[in-house]
Amino acid sequence: MFAKIVTMFLSCAKIFVSGKECGWRNRIFFGLLCLLLGITVSAFLILVLVLSKIGVGLVNLSIIFSFGILIFVLACVSKSVRCMSILFLLACGMREGRNVLIATGTSIVVFNNVRNILGNLKIVADSIICNLEAKRVSLKVVPFDYYSNLLSTLYVYAKQLFFNPFTDVVSLSDEFQCKIRISDDELNAMLIETKAQMQTVSSSVSSVFDIMTFAGRIVFLIGGISIILVGTWIFFKKFLILNKANNLYITKAFVQYDEEQQNTLRVLPLSRKEQNKYIQIPSLRTSDKQKLNVALYFLPIMTNILIWILISFLDFMLYWLILTVRKHLKSLDMAVVPITMTFSHTRMDFKDVFNLRRADTHHHAMNITLFEPQCAPKPELSLTASWIPLTILIAVLVFFGLFSTFLIQMKLLVMASFYPSKEFERVHYLHQKILEERSQEALVSKLNQTLKNILAQANFWFPILTRKHYVNS
Repeated sequence: MFAKIVTMFLSCAKIFVSGKECGWRNRIFFGLLCLLLGITVSAFLILVLVLSKIGVGLVNLSIIFSFGILIFVLACVSKSVRCMSILFLLACGMREGRNVLIATGTSIVVFNNVRNILGNLKIVADSIICNLEAKRVSLKVVPFDYYSNLLSTLYVYAKQLFFNPFTDVVSLSDEFQCKIRISDDELNAMLIETKAQMQTVSSSVSSVFDIMTFAGRIVFLIGGISIILVGTWIFFKKFLILNKANNLYITKAFVQYDEEQQNTLRVLPLSRKEQNKYIQIPSLRTSDKQKLNVALYFLPIMTNILIWILISFLDFMLYWLILTVRKHLKSLDMAVVPITMTFSHTRMDFKDVFNLRRADTHHHAMNITLFEPQCAPKPELSLTASWIPLTILIAVLVFFGLFSTFLIQMKLLVMASFYPSKEFERVHYLHQKILEERSQEALVSKLNQTLKNILAQANFWFPILTRKHYVNS
């Protein structure tokens, strides 16, 4: 079963690479493969749009659909387009694609978490203004009601003290009204001005941030794809012109070329030292240098993940701080302000002809809330919106990092399949390079051995012994 799958895959690859197979079935199959290539490139662009939070609207879908059709048409007529498209998809998992994904993740963190931090700070400011507004309204009503009641009570006591000895002749009537007028125009104007300034600053910051977010995402998208295209084009041209693009791999063509050489000119099998430098592909085996490259591949990934975690941690800590303050503010009891009124008066009694002195005490209490419950800040948390796409990005980066060396091999094999003549030149160059390295190593080894033999002779260190030998003889 596995052999059949491999055979089918190789036949499909042969049809896709050559593009000149005879028969209508092969031509239809070739067209389907080019269509699949266009769909794959379009799906990749859609995935990038989703992860970069630009959105997949009707206009973007139309552009991507048109671009996929263009790739399909060009792939049917051009071998270079087919090769470049495959190299582009493979490069998305290498250093160029890694940099694009890291930039996308950074934009997600900055445009989500930083926006949320600014939003929570605005919520705190709005809460303070709301509490001041509520206090302004409550101060116009609550304490002055007590003052009005106290004055009314004072009037009642004064009325009781008033004595009219001529009730049969004179009738007295009175009316008492207590009206309170509070002037808080300055405080109200200050609060309105503060709210207007905060709203202006918030609107300007929000609009600038929205523009920067949209423009930054587009720049990251276009710049990232451009970086991948430029890297792919450089690799493509380097292979076609210099024949030195990643020229460290032993392919099947190299093995066949080496078998055609004379015994004295063969380089296979490689020595242990050469095996650490040159790798037979396709293979998952990695040399020490490639392991170091994989570690260097993950180094910027880990650095940026730590930065993302730090920014998200600051966002969460601000959210937790505001939430904790909100709970404490809502749990505060009302402050009770005791009000005591003592009314002392003297009343003349005509019967006993002496003054009666009297003191009455009235107790009241005024309840004041230190912070209005409806003005308690309600923070927002954006970790879910940030870390769901970040988790996908990190998983993709780890996957690409583990198989980065294999993707390099695949790029070389793709180029070798599309341009076998250039692959033969590369193989010839690599074969000659290995032979030259071996000849240089043999020469250096011979010189070292000669030097050791000279140093091991006694007459080298004591030439006088050699002179006495000639004199005696």
